[in-house]
Amino acid sequence: MPKARARKDRQAHLTDHGGEVVAALREIGNPRFGADVATDRGSSMEYLGIRFPALRRRVNEGFSFYDLSEEEILAIWNRLWCTSPYGDVLFAALEYYAPRVRKRVSPALWPVVRHWHQRVDNWCHSDGLSSLYSWILASDPADVYPQLELWNRSADQWLRRISIVSLIHYSGTNAVFTPLDRVLPLVTTCLEDEREYVQKAVGWVLREIGQAFPHEVGAYLEEHIATISAVAFRRAVERRSPGVKAELRVLREAARA
Repeated sequence: MPKARARKDRQAHLTDHGGEVVAALREIGNPRFGADVATDRGSSMEYLGIRFPALRRRVNEGFSFYDLSEEEILAIWNRLWCTSPYGDVLFAALEYYAPRVRKRVSPALWPVVRHWHQRVDNWCHSDGLSSLYSWILASDPADVYPQLELWNRSADQWLRRISIVSLIHYSGTNAVFTPLDRVLPLVTTCLEDEREYVQKAVGWVLREIGQAFPHEVGAYLEEHIATISAVAFRRAVERRSPGVKAELRVLREAARA
């Protein structure tokens, strides 16, 4: 009986914190903007209409449960992620962990957040979660990379997008950290997936790793020039010199003629 009561009290405690987060976010939201966000992203979730700078500030200001242990805080964010109807609440969870994983990745994090993909139904949550996964991958490739391989073979477009976008930190000098021989096979699996959000991810990943491995990625583009989609190709060559772009375009046109 005491155990059952403790479990019930804990669930009520988590629910209270969920109400606290939603109330705080609602105060800074704009319902009209929220409706536009849902439509723009094709998401089935509700949106309170909060722009990211304001959301980030509010998350950094803190909630009452920030004084709890790391494990308890993770349990609260996990419950909110899994049950909240509001897309903004999911973004709040990502904003909470984004700066923390850059400094330290808790061993308790991956077993929980690896399941968060189940709520993803739009590119923005997909990419925010991929950013989180990328830092966990950098910290623990032995556990995370095999999961990305499994997702890479999924028929679900968001899992496929996550499987390759997670291989790179968002952008910048240190964005590329995964060895090339672990990036390209996962990209190749997605080359013939015609869905737009998968192809945009293919192009973005090739563009970013091309910054670190220009010759190798150039050779990869030439090898797969007949297969790569127009959407992916445009993104992949964005940062190439005008001369290289022109050469690759000629090759692509000839290969697809």
